[in-house]
Amino acid sequence: MTFLIDADCPRSISFILREAGHTVVDIRDLDPATSDDAIYDLVRKDSMILITRDKDFSNILRYPVPAHCGIILLRVHLLSVNDILNLVRYLLTKIPAEELLGCLTVVRKERIRIHKF
Repeated sequence: MTFLIDADCPRSISFILREAGHTVVDIRDLDPATSDDAIYDLVRKDSMILITRDKDFSNILRYPVPAHCGIILLRVHLLSVNDILNLVRYLLTKIPAEELLGCLTVVRKERIRIHKF
């Protein structure tokens, strides 16, 4: 599975994803000023799962989630980078990446909610 890390997330998320055998692209390596619409188009075109903290991506009317890609929204206010990494690691151990396709997944410290469409 290929993941795209948004510019508002710690780069170190890539280490956890690669450890789990996934391919990772960081938007900062492509163009850190990429617009949300361009990120969404890239995720759809290349069948990626986006990891972001940008709540705009939770607007399913503007950014509907097709069956071949996914969006993971990290709602991790005031958490340390280490805590964020632990949440991502926990998500990957509990839910296979393939099950995140076609879903908006909201990850909080207390829970994970998966919205399938």
